Amino acid sequence: MAIISPWCSPVCATSGIKRLAASFLLLLAAGRLRAQSFPALAETVFSSAPFQNATVGAIFVSLDDGATFYSRNPLMPLIPASNAKLATTAAALERLKPDFRFKTSFLIDRDDVGKETLTALVWRGRGDPSISGRGRSSPCEIFELWAASMTAMGIHKVNKLVLDNRYFEDPAAEPSWPAQELSYWYAAPTSAISFNDNCVGLEFIPGARPGRRPKIVLTPDFKFIKVVNHAATAAAGSAFTMDYRRAPGTNAVNFFGSIAAAGPVRSDFVSVDQPAIFAASGLRHAWKSRGVKLGKAVAWEKARLSEDRLEELFLWESEPLAGIIRVVNKNSQNLYAEQLLKTLGKEAGGRGSFAAGSAVVGRFLAQAGLDESDHHLIDGSGLSEDNRLTASGIVRLLRFMRSSPLFPIYHESLAVPGVDKSVRNRMKGDALAGRMRVKPGTVAGARNLSGYLQSRSGKDYAFSVLVNGPGLDRRAVDEAVDRLCLAAAHQLP
Repeated sequence: MAIISPWCSPVCATSGIKRLAASFLLLLAAGRLRAQSFPALAETVFSSAPFQNATVGAIFVSLDDGATFYSRNPLMPLIPASNAKLATTAAALERLKPDFRFKTSFLIDRDDVGKETLTALVWRGRGDPSISGRGRSSPCEIFELWAASMTAMGIHKVNKLVLDNRYFEDPAAEPSWPAQELSYWYAAPTSAISFNDNCVGLEFIPGARPGRRPKIVLTPDFKFIKVVNHAATAAAGSAFTMDYRRAPGTNAVNFFGSIAAAGPVRSDFVSVDQPAIFAASGLRHAWKSRGVKLGKAVAWEKARLSEDRLEELFLWESEPLAGIIRVVNKNSQNLYAEQLLKTLGKEAGGRGSFAAGSAVVGRFLAQAGLDESDHHLIDGSGLSEDNRLTASGIVRLLRFMRSSPLFPIYHESLAVPGVDKSVRNRMKGDALAGRMRVKPGTVAGARNLSGYLQSRSGKDYAFSVLVNGPGLDRRAVDEAVDRLCLAAAHQLP
């Protein structure tokens, strides 16, 4: 029985009934699918409405003997979206090793050793993406630890902060990323000196009544972002349409659209321009509260310092790479993936660029047995729609990693359906989903899922389902792919 809320509009009620009816039909269909062989079931799924205008590349392979139990266009290069992170993180584990740590150095002129006031302090970044509040009490907790190190050495003033951001090369954003999406967290620019995912948190709070401007709360707020608020509070129960755009090359953010009166607070993140300057603003704010006065920030290129006169004051190291890739894969965190890619380029190719990092990943994929026709990757996160992978190539990579001593780390970095952030609402309620480790992937024209599953009998499989096409019904595609993966877990030998 459908229960219709008394404040639900007739349109809303009708839509709800239609969704219930559709769900009921899907359940009936699922019952029929269970009676089919797995290949027949897969063909039925991919012939259904959500895939009518889509191109599908799919393959399910045994990890024990390499037998293929189903394939459809396995050699067709398709947009992988965040499935590209499977390649980035595998290459990082193999080339950098699990105990690799990002290092951040602070250096001073030898003449300043032992002084309470420093002429200059050099912040030398090497791409650490994890200087943030993730897993900590606040975004500035690390900065406060650094301040404690400064005061413990008797230093209370720095006349000039020198930002050494040379470890990475420009551009900060891959040129093929969608220009209209560069304001969002998942397209945050790379930087050798990064802070808080190179983003500012946003909270949208409705005004007291319709017509009033909503309140926009920034976290952290160092007055780095300029808010241009053109948004409005709309009637209670109305749709949430608030959005924003950061003007290219600036930190002025225009907010528009509406939020319902008396509705819930909404949250999001906006990327920043010039992440190193943003990080310096955070450092200055945190150090001031801890009794360390920090002067103007300048780029290394303008500081006119001599490298041979510098001595390391202290060093900060990130957690090991094994923990970093868990954030990349479980959360599908794009900035982490891109920082990893440029670090691969620097450490293994000599240049901290998108191209150098992609070349390292490409050489690794060749080692993993992929043909040149299986891959064309130009970033680390999969945000570019110019990336290409084949379903067969992804499964070949997954099989290669299965044979690697690093497999336990790689396997555990992937998301558990129904549990981890990127797939929290998928495949809930089925015990076999808990044995899966997957990587979803989404851009405008793609909705994908690849990873490992274990059948009821305990045998292991690798799979990849790449769905590309215009105007995909993402929810319907996800539900269909989830049914197929669960069927594989229940039906494959």
